[in-house]
Amino acid sequence: QKPTNGVVGKSKEFKLSRKWKRKFLIGTWLVVFSPFISIAILMFTIPAEELPDYALLENPVSNQASTLYADGEKVLGTFFVDNRSNVAYQELSINLVNALIATEDERYYKHSGVDTWGLIRAISGQLLGQNKGGGSTITQQLAKMMFHEMPSRDKWARVNEKLAEWVIAARLERRYTKKEIIAMYFNQFDFLYNAVGIKSAARIYYNTTPKELTISEAATLVGMAKSPVIYNPKMNPKNALRRRNTVLQQMAKNGLLEKTKLEDLKKEPIIIDYRPETQNTGVGAYFRGYVKKEVQRILKKNGTLDPAGNPYNIYRDGLKIFTSLDYELQKHAEAAVDKHLGTYLQPAFQKDNLSKKHSPYGDETTREQRDRNIRKAIEKTPRYKQLKKQGISEKEIDKVFRKKISMKVFDWAESNNEKMVKMSPLDSLYHYKKILKTGLVSIQPRTGLVKAWVGGPNYKHFKYDYVSNAKRQVGSTIKPFVYGAAIEHGIINVCTTFPNIEYCLDIPYGSEVKQWCPKGSNFDGLPMPVYYALGASKNPITAKIIKESGGTNKWVKGLFDKMGLSNSSFQTVPALGLGVCDLSPLEMTSAHCIFSNNGIYNEPIMIVRIEDRNGKVLYDALPKQIPIISPSSAFDVLKMMKCALGVVNSYSGKEGGTARRLRWEPEYGGFKNPIAGKTGTTQNGSDGWFIGHTPDLVTGIWVGNDDRNIHFKSGTIGQGARMAMPIWGYFMKAAYANKNVTISKGDFQPPSAGMPTVIECVEVEPNW
Repeated sequence: QKPTNGVVGKSKEFKLSRKWKRKFLIGTWLVVFSPFISIAILMFTIPAEELPDYALLENPVSNQASTLYADGEKVLGTFFVDNRSNVAYQELSINLVNALIATEDERYYKHSGVDTWGLIRAISGQLLGQNKGGGSTITQQLAKMMFHEMPSRDKWARVNEKLAEWVIAARLERRYTKKEIIAMYFNQFDFLYNAVGIKSAARIYYNTTPKELTISEAATLVGMAKSPVIYNPKMNPKNALRRRNTVLQQMAKNGLLEKTKLEDLKKEPIIIDYRPETQNTGVGAYFRGYVKKEVQRILKKNGTLDPAGNPYNIYRDGLKIFTSLDYELQKHAEAAVDKHLGTYLQPAFQKDNLSKKHSPYGDETTREQRDRNIRKAIEKTPRYKQLKKQGISEKEIDKVFRKKISMKVFDWAESNNEKMVKMSPLDSLYHYKKILKTGLVSIQPRTGLVKAWVGGPNYKHFKYDYVSNAKRQVGSTIKPFVYGAAIEHGIINVCTTFPNIEYCLDIPYGSEVKQWCPKGSNFDGLPMPVYYALGASKNPITAKIIKESGGTNKWVKGLFDKMGLSNSSFQTVPALGLGVCDLSPLEMTSAHCIFSNNGIYNEPIMIVRIEDRNGKVLYDALPKQIPIISPSSAFDVLKMMKCALGVVNSYSGKEGGTARRLRWEPEYGGFKNPIAGKTGTTQNGSDGWFIGHTPDLVTGIWVGNDDRNIHFKSGTIGQGARMAMPIWGYFMKAAYANKNVTISKGDFQPPSAGMPTVIECVEVEPNW
């Protein structure tokens, strides 16, 4: 073997070196371009069913929440499977965009969906045991969120999913601009707490919009991209703070945040303005529940279908529902109910119950009535229905209802209106029977637009809506219609007087004739003007007007027939004129609006417009107006109803008016502006009503109990002026004080020029 010389050795060494360089270059190029080669191959080799088709990429489908807007487009609530409302790129704060790119994909504008260098960096980091960031781009993460939300546990299946993400990301980059992909990412991400998408997240965590998010707020939300649980500012604030600061550092590192601001921002605490969104909470919960059903009814009635020819789904199709509700007035209405029921009326009712023989039932009830009512209540419960469905005997069911268990119950005295107790399901029924219920609705009389709606004391615990569903005896709130019909037919005018005596009407009763004589007091025989009688709600004078009008109240029923509000409880008998008929607060309040609207009835409008997710109008409300009585008759009744707040009978010198407290009561009164109103109380004080009129709002309030046998024992409190009217006072005082609410304190405008706004025959004004 011949020895090699140095020259030959160097030559071989050179050849070897060049050979390895060539291999290295080839290897490098393979690594660099392998993702692109792989994508090209995968586009043809991955089964079609494992990739979304092009149509789906062109129009990606996601569940979008339908959004309810109050008047003025303030978000009132959402209906959702996923609480998502999409935004466009221009609706995003630049802080959000910068934070996302700096943290999740620094080379976002330099790749086409798959970042080779980022992938190499991530792989090398894994091999060297160093954290050099993930290899997934923003586009890949979007692909994963859209089509592979739950990664497979099988590692080979996961590899297949990853490869599919590459293909989807490449397709997304071909179809959409970089800005569109950023917007899609933010719309798709689930920030938890029913905050799907950045629009919901900004609203729920910070009570703002994506456009208005600060640098710190944007960094906090983007920080959740790594893990919405671990770095959630509500759930784990310390982790969220650390992660936010990491995002801020990344922004500074990439020149997207001035380094002089970095240290100051890192020192800021995380302060969220958390506003959870569920169907049970938030402003206007009862109203939202009503609107949900009404939207579905309207779209079904009109046969409105989506572009695919299917009925719209209110939970998935991203409808925009514009309602009539005034956000500020709604808050004041709910606060007024809470204040009166929670701090005064319910405690007074509890005290009143202590003096009853069979609390909470009235002393006039029999044991049979009480047992029957409780039995009905038991059978209506989900617990009873479930046990019955399982074939459990009545005896065993009775044991279940008598066994004490831990449960949450409603309680006004608690800060969150509920407390944990140990009581039997039967005892809980008695507990809930002692809770007073209410319904408040406020309507613009000239438009029919509903501006406030409180359907009960607490939507979480009492789903039943007393505004729209509760048909209750209306009591004396019907009297203005008796007077209005009599004026319309020329029986009386505002200055008519009748002697202050008892009046009786003959009523056929089988083969006999009985007398109907409504109760009264202080019969002095002196003339009593009808304006005073209505203001002071005198039953005998109303009976006289009914008698003079034919005795059947057919004219009164006719008014409600015209409005489409009469029902089987409207019998043409004398007692109808004292309110022995059943209507909901919505029906009675909308009927009362005719007196503040020249005798014209407006069908109430809750939903003004419905649009699809792209802004196409699906429904536009059209006013439905029906003339009921003449403008002059309506205005005369309105003038007489103003007497409820204080009037003097010039013949007797007596001052009256069932709503006088609104003038002088310090807590909920003190009103000096023109107001008309009517109180109403039914037998045993089972129902308390007040309907108050101002030129811009007619607000009706009912208070009572589900069971008419449960009521105040004391008539001092068990009347409309004490049960319902204070709520009106609290509501309107707050409304007048709110500069963001525009309602007039002026007088009612007469239907024709020159018509007096006061009753000319009133000789003595009350001392307010």
